[in-house]
Amino acid sequence: MKSFSNLVVVVISLFFIVQFNSKLSEVYSNEKTCVCAYDGFGYYLYLPALFDQGTLNVDKEWSQSLQNEYCNGIDSYQLVQRKNGNYIDVYHMGLAFVELPSYIVSDQFARWLGYKTDGFSKPYQYGFLINALLFILLGIYFLRKLLRLFFEDKITAALIAIVYLASNFYITSVYQYDLTHIYLFALNAIFLYHFFKFCKNKNKKHLLFSAIILGLTFAIRPTQILWGILPLVYFYNNKKDGISFWKSLLIYPLFAVLWNIPHLFYWKIVGGELILPNLHTEEIIIVDPNLIDFLFSYRKGWLLYSPVFILFFISLGVLFKKNRVLFWSSLLFSFSYILVASSWETWWYAASFGARPMIETYPLLLIGIGFLFQRLRSMFSKIVCATFVLLAIVLNLFQSSQFSQGILHADRMSKEHYWYIFGRSEIDDYTEDRLLINRNDSNWIDNVHNSYQIETKEIFSLDSTISTPGRTPLTIGRISLLDELKTDETSLEVTLKISTSDSTQHCYLQMETCSSFNCYKWETIEVSFGLRQDVFNEMILKFNVTDIRHRNDYMQIYLYNPEDAEMTIEEFKVVATSIIRP
Repeated sequence: MKSFSNLVVVVISLFFIVQFNSKLSEVYSNEKTCVCAYDGFGYYLYLPALFDQGTLNVDKEWSQSLQNEYCNGIDSYQLVQRKNGNYIDVYHMGLAFVELPSYIVSDQFARWLGYKTDGFSKPYQYGFLINALLFILLGIYFLRKLLRLFFEDKITAALIAIVYLASNFYITSVYQYDLTHIYLFALNAIFLYHFFKFCKNKNKKHLLFSAIILGLTFAIRPTQILWGILPLVYFYNNKKDGISFWKSLLIYPLFAVLWNIPHLFYWKIVGGELILPNLHTEEIIIVDPNLIDFLFSYRKGWLLYSPVFILFFISLGVLFKKNRVLFWSSLLFSFSYILVASSWETWWYAASFGARPMIETYPLLLIGIGFLFQRLRSMFSKIVCATFVLLAIVLNLFQSSQFSQGILHADRMSKEHYWYIFGRSEIDDYTEDRLLINRNDSNWIDNVHNSYQIETKEIFSLDSTISTPGRTPLTIGRISLLDELKTDETSLEVTLKISTSDSTQHCYLQMETCSSFNCYKWETIEVSFGLRQDVFNEMILKFNVTDIRHRNDYMQIYLYNPEDAEMTIEEFKVVATSIIRP
């Protein structure tokens, strides 16, 4: 008897092989030299640092030189300086463990063939791409094995087709293969397969494998700790005695610690501290999540761009009746994961198609959807469900094509732009004036759509002249941004008249955007060195408000005066220009 699920696996695997073959061809023809940049560069950086430089104590100048050579000068922001003067990679090294075998092979080929052994020359580019493809194929293979533990062949085939045709997995795999998501998808599928296999046959080999894999994923991304909810619920439900429960459960944190020992040594030796939990400017703020935006917004809403997973939430009712333990573990995990993912302050996760951090959860969510499919009895319910899935596939494939063309924007989608391009593959006189503003463009106001209202208002000014002696910071003022502004799609123009007693010394105007949790955006301008001395210099500073992360965020304005010059401000005014969308 034919296996439909095997056929689907083969077809999808061949499709990805063709896709990555074209990428390998681009490397061969020198059309592409940058296979690893931005966040992916940060995860990978440990390997060239250790193997080429012989140390993990590297500096930003070295990492920037690699980006300049291979990635056309993309900013190397991945290293931050600590109090001891050393630079620390803000990304965890777990993904470097996964990339290590391909790196070793690539490194050997680079030496044999006379290429640079810097981790980025052509052999490493081949190795990086082949490794990504390998994990995509591994994910497909173990996803099928996992689903066959629960479902017949036809339902398994349908579920595999759904995740690759109706979700953002495809786009992420093809365009963001250097990030953690495709690797975690595969590793989570492997973890779940061995975990549920253990739950079925109690073979401790599967318990060990599941713990090893889950521990590895925790070294890649700390939020993977949430997957521990599954063994906690399952083992607690099936416990016969306390000793057996704890012996089975504690093997998971044991391997999580073991996989993270190298990173702890790295933090201690290079960073000077044993624990450096978060080196990003963003944080997870559980008390202020962005649930609605994360799930439904036009910018990145998970269920807007991958609506097929609405079926998972419907399936929870079926799971409650059919498999109570799986229901509680799926419910607790999915709720916790979505809450944490949406609580990351930059909840849109930079450039992506939809909410990319959800991709690693799909192996579990598909199990719930499979139980829903099993429950369908009447022809009407089957037709309704099949129609919804088909529409979700068509929508995803069409929007994936729009993303590939660049008309579905990776970062700045808005409601107006979404409906402007909806259902259209070719748009005469295509424009981007409906997108969210380009915060890197100080002149964006000149290119907004003519249906938007422009509002200008003064939001801050000094009442009197203020001055500060040398080496004394001076607070100028504080602006409660969303109390003064209707939207953060705003440009600020700062006009000031300032004098310095010594134009050979430095002083800086600092404008920091802060929340009650942290400061996350800085605008800095030199206001002393090189200016005319002992006269008032008029300056105009123009910049865009950043994406405001919390309702009560504010901008604090002050002079940072590290030297001896006396500074006097005669005039200081901030004028805001905002677009008001209809």
